[in-house]
Amino acid sequence: MFIPFEDLQPKARVWVYQSDRKFTEEEISFMLLAGKEFVSAWTAHNHALKSSIKIFHQQFIVLAVDEEFSAASGCSIDKSFHFIQTLESKLNLSLLDKSNIAFHINNEVKLFKITAIKSLIEKDKIKPDDQVFNNLVTNKLALEESWLIAAKNSWMGRFFMAKV
Repeated sequence: MFIPFEDLQPKARVWVYQSDRKFTEEEISFMLLAGKEFVSAWTAHNHALKSSIKIFHQQFIVLAVDEEFSAASGCSIDKSFHFIQTLESKLNLSLLDKSNIAFHINNEVKLFKITAIKSLIEKDKIKPDDQVFNNLVTNKLALEESWLIAAKNSWMGRFFMAKV
């Protein structure tokens, strides 16, 4: 069953899907409509999931489930994965590629290939306080409080230490 993202409990489980490009307004409308339809019918072992979808920064899709109401199962997570794959196919997007790291720099999302991160840090193209999206957050509270973190406080911190 769909509920507004804002109404989810802080412990609600989240999955963050990052796009390889910004979404158009038409794509956002389509994704939200398809997403509401998906989460309205989303179940785990024939139990409705209290769930939501939200788009952030025109480049991230976040699916969420209030697991205090009903827990997501492996099969229900597979269903969400197939929903994301369908969006990829219909909109010619890449939402499952983990080779890009997203930063929030000068109020916009910038993507860098993971293989280039060390070199970009060495060349001062990425600075210690640049904000990076931590797409591994697992709940709504973490999404709100620690989705964006300083690069030096992420897994990239070792590259900044090596520069000293």
